[in-house]
Amino acid sequence: MSAVAPKKWSTVDLKVPGLGTVSGWCFDGTTCQYYGVPYGKVPGRFRRPQPADAPWPNNRWDGTKLYPFSPQPPRDFYFVTNPPRPWVKEPTTSATECLNINISVPTPPSESAGKAKYPVMVFFHGGAFVYSAGSAGIYDGRRLAQISHQDLGIPTIIISVTFRLGVYGFLASKEIRQYNEKHGEGGVGNYGLWDQIEALRWIQKHISAFGGDPDRVTLFGQSAGGVSCNVHMLRDERLFSAAIIQSGLLPLCGVLSESQYQVIYDKLLGELNISDKLSPEERLQELLTIDESKLTAAMVPVFVTPVITISPCDDHFLINGPMPSYSNYSDFKPPSWCKRVMIGDVANECMIWNKGFRSYDAQSLVAKIKGFVKDDAKAQKFMDLYGITEDMDRNRTFYKIEKFTTDGLYLAVHWSALRACPEMYAYRFDVPSPFENEWKGLAHHSLDNVYVWSLLKDKLPPQQRRVSEEMSAAWLKFANGLEPWERFDKNRAFMVFEDDKCHMVKADDDLKKRNYKIWEQLEEEGLLQQFGELADELCMRHEEILDPKAKPRAMKVPEFEELGISTALGKTGLNIDIA
Repeated sequence: MSAVAPKKWSTVDLKVPGLGTVSGWCFDGTTCQYYGVPYGKVPGRFRRPQPADAPWPNNRWDGTKLYPFSPQPPRDFYFVTNPPRPWVKEPTTSATECLNINISVPTPPSESAGKAKYPVMVFFHGGAFVYSAGSAGIYDGRRLAQISHQDLGIPTIIISVTFRLGVYGFLASKEIRQYNEKHGEGGVGNYGLWDQIEALRWIQKHISAFGGDPDRVTLFGQSAGGVSCNVHMLRDERLFSAAIIQSGLLPLCGVLSESQYQVIYDKLLGELNISDKLSPEERLQELLTIDESKLTAAMVPVFVTPVITISPCDDHFLINGPMPSYSNYSDFKPPSWCKRVMIGDVANECMIWNKGFRSYDAQSLVAKIKGFVKDDAKAQKFMDLYGITEDMDRNRTFYKIEKFTTDGLYLAVHWSALRACPEMYAYRFDVPSPFENEWKGLAHHSLDNVYVWSLLKDKLPPQQRRVSEEMSAAWLKFANGLEPWERFDKNRAFMVFEDDKCHMVKADDDLKKRNYKIWEQLEEEGLLQQFGELADELCMRHEEILDPKAKPRAMKVPEFEELGISTALGKTGLNIDIA
């Protein structure tokens, strides 16, 4: 296998017709990268993006440095550190200058520019539409591009997209919709998703100059990035031909109406001390000009939870008709032009929201379920299926919530989609984290990124390095039109990635780890929608966020040790019993 870290790097130039010359980095004389290439521009806060200026200023673009990413609240925990990149400084933030992509090409311009027709992989990062960036070190495409050419002989271009997040990318209200209409823009909210569309349009127009084939573009995205892939599959505009959905279909982050976003909008104005004595137009004008640092900080109390989650707005404009919810995936069918789809998830998805879970003991959890469901028989059904009782200790309560929400937000709806469209390639990720933190031993949300991107492979134990190699190869093979493994419809089987092996497992042989029968029962009884909504509420607390009477607050949660919750589970964390 090729080396993870490059030994040397030098600058390189590439001419892009209609734009000018872009400079970038060439690593070990082979793989090249072009950072921060602008695909669009932001005409103003809460506005749809416009195409980037062409040609570039002075017909040149400096692609040797990282460019801004979207402002975002701080996160006090992340499970890995970004891989080092000594050739470049970390970027700053800007909500108006963050529409850029990083392009990693497997060969130097002498071999690829305007000549080759390499397949292209376009990545949308996760982070609940609030956190992270396409330029984050963990998503640096240099390594995947290198593997594609030097190790597999299937050279592939890797692109990671940076777009607007948080309120900058998704806030909606009646006032904002009217503001958009004055600028000739339909719909409201979803600006970050429109940014992605603008990036895909740019790729269709210009990627051939880098050696890419615009007819062979594969989207891949994890978590909110998976949601993004699903959104683009629901639009009529053909900008790609295949998709990999990692841990996230459209309902994952919630879907809010304009009227629901109005509550958030009004709370945000209050948190920013924008006077309600002003006219609606004047209040919006103040919001449009308020400092980014203040606006970003105001998100924390308005969205309550320790891990803030932003939802797409169901404006009936971004896609034709309403956005699908949990119960709609029993009819899931990709568009005919999206010829191949891969979908998968990890065993402990909802550890990402673990801090919010700590506020529940068994009694308050049971009360929450009954209060939310508002039907004692249905509430009891959910609790019986997942073994939730009022006499559980704090440790058991915590892991029951994690299992329930992982199934409700991720696994059950994925299973529903897979049963409706078995022609997809399916996988399960059961690799326990080797990293020394409170999630060690769990196959937690986002951990799969480490193995796919392969940038931290040297930090993995020896048996897991092989798993990383297999995952990188599978993703690249899929983008090249090759079979990463057999399709689900052949034997109702998944590729399962484990601590020391990768193997096919039939769904019927996986019943001890996954609750397929429970999900099917819930679907047959018409409870899948409420199952997902309840899981959403336990993680994201939308009832409180969308209650006009509930005052904004930043949740404070105790540490695991204070509650007697054990996180040193090892492999047992993958198999918490449900009875």
